Amino acid sequence: MLETPIQTPRCILAKPTPADKPDLIKLFSNEKTREFLGGTQSDAAIEARCSSVMGATEVYHAIVYARATNNFLGLLTLGSYHDRAYHEISYEFLPEHWGQGYAEEALKAFLPIAMENLKLTTILAETQLQNTRSIHLLQKLGMKKIRQLERFGELQGVYGFDSRSTSSSRTASSEC
Repeated sequence: MLETPIQTPRCILAKPTPADKPDLIKLFSNEKTREFLGGTQSDAAIEARCSSVMGATEVYHAIVYARATNNFLGLLTLGSYHDRAYHEISYEFLPEHWGQGYAEEALKAFLPIAMENLKLTTILAETQLQNTRSIHLLQKLGMKKIRQLERFGELQGVYGFDSRSTSSSRTASSEC
């Protein structure tokens, strides 16, 4: 889906390459990043996840870089939701880039293109109810809480965005 990088005022979104592996390992092994994602993972699980990001065909990934420095900021992922009926957006950013608006900026650029290319009208996002920063971002992007459930031993909020009932300029995001 990202054959051509997407540029925003402060970000570049690009298809993952093998050169991104060290940054992905740093992201996937970061305790703060993993706090609401099930905790830290084994080296084998991190290696498998890196391989999955590089070789994914039915899941779409975008590496987010800072446009001014080309530094790695994070990762966006769009894939099937747990029920397989919808797509889910998720994001992970290194903690030193939290609270600076990068996730919002990247998602506002990525989601309309993804929705158009994949002919999607609905996108879901799921996040732990304890993850107030993620919930705030979902709300800023126009997503509405549609249900609550328990998954992975934690209460989760499921948020949704439907382009048919919302203006086309509003988009959605999540941390899964």
